[in-house]
This record gives sequence, C-alpha cells and structure tokens, in this order.
Amino acid sequence: MVRVVAMRIVLCDDDKDVLNLLKKYLQEYFSSGRLAQPAYSEYMSGEELLRAESRGGMEKVDIAFLDVEMLGLSGIHTGARLKKLYPKIKIFIVTSYPDYLDEAMRFHVFRYLSKPVDKKRLFRNMKDALYQLSIDTREVSIETKEQTVIRSADDIVMVETVERHNCVITIGGTFESVNPAADWEGLLKMNCFFRPHRSYIINFKYIDSYSHNSILLSTPNGDTYTAYLTRRKYKEFKDAHLLYLEAMS
Repeated sequence: MVRVVAMRIVLCDDDKDVLNLLKKYLQEYFSSGRLAQPAYSEYMSGEELLRAESRGGMEKVDIAFLDVEMLGLSGIHTGARLKKLYPKIKIFIVTSYPDYLDEAMRFHVFRYLSKPVDKKRLFRNMKDALYQLSIDTREVSIETKEQTVIRSADDIVMVETVERHNCVITIGGTFESVNPAADWEGLLKMNCFFRPHRSYIINFKYIDSYSHNSILLSTPNGDTYTAYLTRRKYKEFKDAHLLYLEAMS
C-alpha cells in the first residue's frame, strides 16, 4: 500500500449529503489502510473553491472530487482551472449525468464516478490515484559530471544510451548521467517505465505511437523522440503498455 504524507483532498458538490457521504467513505478508506488521514476542504460551488484556492497560503491539492452540475461554474470547468493551479492534481468527476464523460476526458480527468457513489469502486480508484501520485511526486537524482539535478520521475521521457553515454531526457532538458543504464533500469522500476531495447528506457506516459520496431514519444511542449523496440520484446512491451493504460483509465 502506498503511503502519502501531508495529502490534501477537496470535495465540491452543491448537495451537502453527497459531500458528507464522500468524506465518510474517504475516511474509511484511509483508516482501513492504516494511512494518515488527509486534510479535507469542502465547498458548495466551483466559485467558492477557486476563490479559496487562489488566495494563496493554502497547501497544494492532491485530489479533488467535483460534481458536474452545480449552480454557476460547472465541475468540469472548475477542474480545468484547478489543473492550472496544481498540475499534478488527480480529479474525480462525480455525477449522475454520463453525457459529460467526453467533455470530462478532454480536461484529463483521472476518474469518472457515477452517483450514487459505489464505495468499492471508489476504494479501487483511490488506490490507483495514490499510486499515480507516488510516481508523480517521486524525485530522482540525475548525476552529471558538473552537478546533480533533481527531477520528478514523471518528467523523465526516456533514458537513451549512445556510445556509452547515458542521456536522461526530461521535460525540462537533457542531462548526461554518469550512471550506467543498468542503474537507471533499477531506479525507474515502476510500471510506467519499460526497456524496449538495450539502449532505451521509455516512459509510457509520453508514447504517441509505435510499430514492431520503434516507439515515437512526444511531450506537451511539442518535442518528439524515437526509441528502438526489439522484435523479441514486442509482445512484452504491448502487454506492459496495456496494463499501464488500464491502470490509468
């Protein structure tokens, strides 16, 4: 079980009974796993939530549960603005209206829960959310000849070995690591990373497309990279990628 320190969860719904039930279920989840209870913030509207979060001085929000249909700002648009404040946030949309699913997905919602909320399904999804948060917030030291750079593991696009030089390609730049590829394979032993070829370790998050012998990766800022995929690892790669996608859906 993943243990997360100093977590904060916000709940936003214009129905007080729904807020109370969600909070009760979440408290049960953390208690049953012997996890430290997070701090909870409850709001009755998107405007109220955003006013409070925009004032500053608040701890970052890790997870948000947002109703879709509220008076004023919808949960989907509230979530989109929360994403700008807290890029790593995991957003759950909670609603009785499945028609909003497509719109919610465009805003990179983590999960979509139907009302009335099923406790078992909520618990399963919370386990996935905590695991993903542990990856998003895990920091990795990249040692170069000149300095040691700290980056989030989630920001590593891939590690490429070229003539014994190990280049760690991240969202914020490329660094030549003094550590061998074997060290990086051990360091990035998470289900979002895979070694498709002896010269590459890739992050499933950034896959754009792939063929039987290559993988195209792209980043939000438009950079693209290609990694080789050996034929003998093709099936293993496909299976691992599918498991990753299922965990993220």
